[in-house]
Amino acid sequence: EVRSGVGVTGLIVDPDRGRVPVVTGVRLDDGTAIEADTVVAATGRRGPVDAWLADVGVEIDEKIVQSGLMYLSRWYELPDTPAIDMDAKLGGDLGFVKYLGVPGDGETLSITLAVRTSDKDLRSALSDDAGFERACRALPGPDRFFRNGPLEPIGGVRPMGGLLNRRRRFVDESSDPLVLGFHALGDAHTCTNPLYGRGCSIALVQAIHLADAFGEHGDDVVERARAFEAAAATHIEPWFDVSVQMDRLGADPAGFGGRSSEDDAGDVGAAAPTNDAARGMGAVFAAAATDPIIGRALARFMNMMATPADLMTDGATMTRMAEVMANPDDYPLPPREGPRRSELLALLADPETDPDIDPDPADQEAVA
Repeated sequence: EVRSGVGVTGLIVDPDRGRVPVVTGVRLDDGTAIEADTVVAATGRRGPVDAWLADVGVEIDEKIVQSGLMYLSRWYELPDTPAIDMDAKLGGDLGFVKYLGVPGDGETLSITLAVRTSDKDLRSALSDDAGFERACRALPGPDRFFRNGPLEPIGGVRPMGGLLNRRRRFVDESSDPLVLGFHALGDAHTCTNPLYGRGCSIALVQAIHLADAFGEHGDDVVERARAFEAAAATHIEPWFDVSVQMDRLGADPAGFGGRSSEDDAGDVGAAAPTNDAARGMGAVFAAAATDPIIGRALARFMNMMATPADLMTDGATMTRMAEVMANPDDYPLPPREGPRRSELLALLADPETDPDIDPDPADQEAVA
């Protein structure tokens, strides 16, 4: 039975079932109680799972690492004529801004710009509808949408913050469940920076493991919880860890891979590699474009077909990566295409500024 238009305000527990709380249902916002053998919370990253559990005396182990990014998105309707080149890859990363244009259903498209939460000037300028569109016209990829005339916007610029990485554990250090009859799924359990596009896949993997736990342990709520959380530790937590690491290499302003975008140094590429580790990893990604061993390995990794541990135990992959990282100058990063931060801010401040910024490629900075 699907009930729409109703909200859940909390969990119902049986106070007489032992020291570990046993969830026996949920309470709706109209006061109705719904009994259940098991409650599965698939409430997303903003769902109040932690508050529900705290209300019944359960404190879960939670680790949160901010991504350092926020999104600004706007939707448009495509014109009837002329046709627009809907290339599937319309994204890029200039260090101080990441961007992506995505064709959608019903003759629509969306454009998303990601900026650092600390970059107040750029964030403010891009939050303005007119400023957002001027930026899109200056960024290689999204600019092609506007080459044949204006597009019809569907609403204004929509911000999205809270792009965090969060890992929750529902068992203690001895793998004993902290709550029974209750499971969290997807972002309600573990969420990663949505920049990497793994949220739906992680949720689906977890759903399969939860189904397996039910199949193997049935009504044994203790062993079912242990099995599900053990699967999460093995198959889900590594993606939390790698998301945090990747943020530090590029997105996280507190990480070791970039500079603060308020610093004028960010004007020449805020995410430029600033130490040997970042330079080495940048060379690995550059080499993946032509090296079959590294290319296949990273494709499997990015599509969640191989965990970081799988790559670490692949002798051929690790050998090639070590060779590349030892000689990063042999694998230069591609030149940056697009405006510098100062140029983009000048354009947003003065609509009369020419948006067709096309600097000499020989004068470009390589950006991770």
